Amino acid sequence: MKIPSRYMPKYKEKPTTPFGWLVLVLLVCLLLWLVWSFPYLLLLVPVFILIDAWDKKKRNEHFAKLLEDRENDSICTFSRHFEFREIDTWVIRAVYEQLQSYLNSEKEHFPVRATDDVFGDLMIDDEDFEYDIVEEIAQRTGRTLDNAESNPYYGKANIVENLVFFFNEQPKENAT
Repeated sequence: MKIPSRYMPKYKEKPTTPFGWLVLVLLVCLLLWLVWSFPYLLLLVPVFILIDAWDKKKRNEHFAKLLEDRENDSICTFSRHFEFREIDTWVIRAVYEQLQSYLNSEKEHFPVRATDDVFGDLMIDDEDFEYDIVEEIAQRTGRTLDNAESNPYYGKANIVENLVFFFNEQPKENAT
């Protein structure tokens, strides 16, 4: 008997390797050297702060507009969009929770819909999506990303529904 999705393991972040720490230290040293060598670069800091504030305001307005008609949405609303006898419930839950976890910086408990465009509606950066979210979902569901190009939903996972279908079609890691 399959374990219910509510007992699915949470994402376990990989620890930073010594090489990763070395790169971080080198980047900090480079930044300090740049500030020391070219102190007028510090004049750009207020410009970056203003750009970030303007971008954050636009994002908040965008998500507030989306939230207007999602007041009562939850994972239950999301999962009802799928035929649970055909789609693995672990995939449904992992996609919902990992997208919601990423969006927590925007709005806490933002209700994701199956019809959302990952890049347009949810405003997720394509690199964050490809290198973080997809990896997290794969780890949580126990699915492998090997031969992803042969998946019929490869390249179409920009819609949340297709992301669920993509992972449902991927083979399990321990399957032979």
